[in-house]
Amino acid sequence: MAIYVAATMLEHGFSTHQDIIDGEPDLSAFGNVNKFIYGLGVDQPPTSVIIKENFHHQILYQMSPIEDATLASMLLRPGPVMALKGARFQGNKEAADRVPRVYIKTMHDHVLKLEQQDAMIKRWPPSQVFVLQSDHSPFFSTPILLFEPLNSIKCASFFSYCASSDAAEAEPVLRSLSK
Repeated sequence: MAIYVAATMLEHGFSTHQDIIDGEPDLSAFGNVNKFIYGLGVDQPPTSVIIKENFHHQILYQMSPIEDATLASMLLRPGPVMALKGARFQGNKEAADRVPRVYIKTMHDHVLKLEQQDAMIKRWPPSQVFVLQSDHSPFFSTPILLFEPLNSIKCASFFSYCASSDAAEAEPVLRSLSK
């Protein structure tokens, strides 16, 4: 199972212009917010990117308590641009579609706008969609609300597992979930 929380969900990665429109964060409304790292030299494309520290709270954690936003900013590391832009499902469409996908929308996200999230969901519908009144970082701003869909996904996965297994195999899984 793949669970996307405020994340880019593109069937073929960034393969087309529409993929870039739907999946790449557009932070231009905030000005020059990105700091690029050129690990292969300044004459090569950037290898990673991070939002400048003075924009973290405004863009990533605007609904998070200041203590959590401060901690999150301290822990934030640059994202690997080349790896993210090059990520693709290997194999055919049927293989990718066999992996159940769940999308958790974040309604007040400044990184992946609601229109982008909706476009990705429409283009490659997941098996379930949950909606959170959250910023881009629900694990800081609304952790209890984030737990609810994750818990229901865990329970649904367990019951699906039980339906496809015999009871003796399912019992140890049930015990581990109850701890």
